[in-house]
Amino acid sequence: MKLPLLTLLSALALPLVTTAADLTSVFEGDAPKRARLKDLQDSPTPPEIKLQKWENSKPLTLADLKGKIIVLDFWATWCGPCISSIPHANEIHRKYANDVVFIGVCHPEGAEKMRETVKEKGILYPVAVDTGGKAGKDYAVNGYPDYYIIDRTGKLVVADCSNSKVEEALEILLKK
Repeated sequence: MKLPLLTLLSALALPLVTTAADLTSVFEGDAPKRARLKDLQDSPTPPEIKLQKWENSKPLTLADLKGKIIVLDFWATWCGPCISSIPHANEIHRKYANDVVFIGVCHPEGAEKMRETVKEKGILYPVAVDTGGKAGKDYAVNGYPDYYIIDRTGKLVVADCSNSKVEEALEILLKK
């Protein structure tokens, strides 16, 4: 049986599209808790991140990173679970460095300790201060750490990823 070329090309392209359904297993919170994210989840134009005092990198923008998967790690220097997650974040950063950019978005409270924390804890990925907390507000961050994942096309595909499921989400996205 011969398929029209357009049908064949469409069938081949389908696996390249990631839908929210592909990633529901990595979302944090139930439907009522995720309601705050309804305008963010699957946004083709997520809020721009305007961060300051970059460590381990020159200043980055989402537009600069199009073509890469981006993990925004909202964290704080005073947050025990955030500090505990650094070794795993470093591991993810190293493992997927060719395809993924991991960015630590530091809460403004305690940001004066960010540089010291980066050095003391050996953070390897880019980190910067969310001055005024604008990025945290724009992304409806409700706890720390909080992870948001943007795909290669610039679409926010995971608004608030479960902390233990970041790598699972990346594996799904890398197969696309």
